[in-house]
Amino acid sequence: MKLIRIIPLLLINNNFLLKGENFKNHKYIGDVYNAVKIFSEKRAHEIILLDIFARREKRTINFDLIKKIRKEIFVPLCVGGGFSNADQVDRFFSEGVEKVSINSELQNGFNIIEKISNKFGSQSTVVSIDVKKIEGEYKVFFENGEKKTDIKIDKYLKDLENAGAGEVILTSIDNEGERNGFNLDLYNQIKNLVNIPIIASGGAKNINSMDLLFEKTDIASCAVGSSFVFFGERKAVLLNYPTRDQIEKIFNKYE
Repeated sequence: MKLIRIIPLLLINNNFLLKGENFKNHKYIGDVYNAVKIFSEKRAHEIILLDIFARREKRTINFDLIKKIRKEIFVPLCVGGGFSNADQVDRFFSEGVEKVSINSELQNGFNIIEKISNKFGSQSTVVSIDVKKIEGEYKVFFENGEKKTDIKIDKYLKDLENAGAGEVILTSIDNEGERNGFNLDLYNQIKNLVNIPIIASGGAKNINSMDLLFEKTDIASCAVGSSFVFFGERKAVLLNYPTRDQIEKIFNKYE
């Protein structure tokens, strides 16, 4: 049995909703608050908000924005961007955020993960990992896919689980924004490596590509960006989410 989750993943810069391809050429496509409200009305299982410019600008994801969202919108929320120490996340949890996501700060060690997990629980501690296949091996990248490392994904996942991470958003850089299907090779390669949930990200084309991911891998959750904000080959901006009938059909398949 799989507990399927289909999660909008929204890349932002302060109050602005962004989208790009392969972690490049990000463009402003709308307002974050309105986007979250629409996905909430469509009964999304959860929403992930990642501010991809926060670390570069030496700030965290916009607290006032998250506070406003939390007062009026009640869908489970995971937020990330710019967290450099465990103390910074306290006020986000106090406003009702369920999870925080950490990425590039882990270059400096796993202390932040250990502290967040110890204080708020591993279920609230998410790690976002960006990977690319280099000479036949998946390697970890930091700084929005700009900084290559020699860290292998299998060891990294095990170390993160041991440090207290309770969930991982695993993004294939080569597939991100392309809408050409998920990287099934990646998700099958990490099969049974860890006991924490893995959220597949990068490449969702449509509901059929999500179903294929669930069918061909052990993955039960996917995070979707481009396919939920663009429509058609010309990529007109149109926020969308699978219908209840489409989701129920997948749920029933994996009960």
